[in-house]
Amino acid sequence: MQQIFSNTNLTVTQLIEKIDSGELGLPELQRPFIWKDTKVRDLFDSMLHGYPIGYLMLWECPTLEKKKTIGAEKHSFDAPKEVIIDGQQRLTSLYAVMKGKKVVNSNYAEKSIIISFNPLQRKFEVGYKAVKNNPEWIYNISELYTSKNSFKFISDFIMNLSTSRESEGMEFTDEEQAAVAESINAVINLKEHTLPVFDIKANAEEEDVSEIFVRVNSGGVALKQNDFILTLLSLYWDEGRKEIERFSKESRYPAKDKVTSYNQLTEVSAQDIVRVVMAYAFDRARLKYGYKLLRGADFDKRGTVDIELRDKRFDVLKSKLPDVLNVHNWHEFLKAIMNAGYLSGDMILSGNAVSYTYAFYLIAKYRFNASCNENMHLTSLWFFYASLTSLYTGSFESTVENHLNTIKEMKTLDDYKRFVLSRAEERLTNDYFDVTLTGSEGLAVSGRGNNAWNAYVASLNVLNAKILFSKSNLIASKLFEPGTDGKRKSLEKHHLFPKAYLKRLGYPDSKINQMANYAYIDWKDNVEILDDAPSNYYPAICAGRSREDILSMEQENALPHGWENMDYEEFLIERRKLMAAKIKETFTILKNNVKDQC
Repeated sequence: MQQIFSNTNLTVTQLIEKIDSGELGLPELQRPFIWKDTKVRDLFDSMLHGYPIGYLMLWECPTLEKKKTIGAEKHSFDAPKEVIIDGQQRLTSLYAVMKGKKVVNSNYAEKSIIISFNPLQRKFEVGYKAVKNNPEWIYNISELYTSKNSFKFISDFIMNLSTSRESEGMEFTDEEQAAVAESINAVINLKEHTLPVFDIKANAEEEDVSEIFVRVNSGGVALKQNDFILTLLSLYWDEGRKEIERFSKESRYPAKDKVTSYNQLTEVSAQDIVRVVMAYAFDRARLKYGYKLLRGADFDKRGTVDIELRDKRFDVLKSKLPDVLNVHNWHEFLKAIMNAGYLSGDMILSGNAVSYTYAFYLIAKYRFNASCNENMHLTSLWFFYASLTSLYTGSFESTVENHLNTIKEMKTLDDYKRFVLSRAEERLTNDYFDVTLTGSEGLAVSGRGNNAWNAYVASLNVLNAKILFSKSNLIASKLFEPGTDGKRKSLEKHHLFPKAYLKRLGYPDSKINQMANYAYIDWKDNVEILDDAPSNYYPAICAGRSREDILSMEQENALPHGWENMDYEEFLIERRKLMAAKIKETFTILKNNVKDQC
């Protein structure tokens, strides 16, 4: 069997030199650094004590055209000979501290890693204000590595500490001075700390790389195909990866002077964008094949790598990614989700539902020339159907690939319209609404919520239902808007049969917290509800309301008339039926919108 990896040992200095020369490709420091500063502190502490700090896994690169890496502005290598697959956080920590470079955290906020050191105690600590002006401490050890004259640094530190001791009437002995010099030199010499390195050959398949990773790193998270795709982007089209990461970063924070990907519904990750662009540009849902495709695999020749194929596919990627990252497309798509009643990120349990519905939105727009209005209705229906049925959970990649293969053969918008309608109607039958949705796969469960509950809430929004029990005429959807009550949500879930009341009757939490026992009400009204039987509090709520108003309120919020006097178990059964009917009514509206508008 051909050897696909070799072992070697490299010092920290050698690794840093490889990064600076461009020989070793370490993803840029502007990508999220997930380690806490305490882990960086512990890393240096382990090195100082001579403890092992793990290994690095490097993957040899095929012949590359262009690549820009971190480090020096000019490199001896036009392209990296290797990229790091495992140990990135460790190597980034060492590089950032020893070169005095900044990193960004998981929220893309730029920061310096400040590690302090007490030479007499031989102790590292995360930098904080208490030690900044303490002469016993080196506040930022980066100064040790960036200083051009380490001897002068040590002399100055000893002199400053000696002066401080004298001012306090304390002695700074010769033994202590020698210990300080020895400790500081020991920290400086961590540059020569040796790390074991696994060098994986360029001809290794990604499955082999993943298997090696898992076997030698039992405590780590298995590599994903998404990791390989982003690595390829770093190698062959780094600007594309930067744009993906910019879009992801901007989805987290509102911008004052421009429209960005930021929104109230969902934050975006690089993996989300990879899924969208693979589906939209290449009709691929399985990221495993997406990786092979971008690597240049010729599927007709048993996966052999073809450089020309790789270049052509990257040309396709370069032409399609701007559509995915177009903020106008993105926000028009999000309007379609909101048109389906999903007005809050809390209502969206599947990020994959957002990613793949967005891919379908782009396919409809650019491949089938759907108008904005047509695409909104198609997208609203698909997202409602996909979310309700948990379409993108489990073995979803095969489902999506089947959809994409079917769509790929279509020629017209009418074909695509029939596809959307047929898939939704095939699953959302009368039996689904009458049996499945009212059973244990739908609303007959306990907990904070599931896709069936969220579809019910979305239905209330689509149907313009008024807020339950409210004295105002506000519709529920208005209270999903941000800022109506500061940080507190305007809508709160309320137990229709109060929790304390049911506990007194001996019901367990699994029964008390059934989806059918919940309703959203305005929180200011919620505080007026007592922990008493509904037969006691409901008449007080209805006082002063006409019979027509009461019946309308009950109908809009899926409450069976006379519910307050029902046996609790009977109430749950009857309310599930009415909730399912609301979801069915909304599905019918969204479906008819597609039929009428497209």
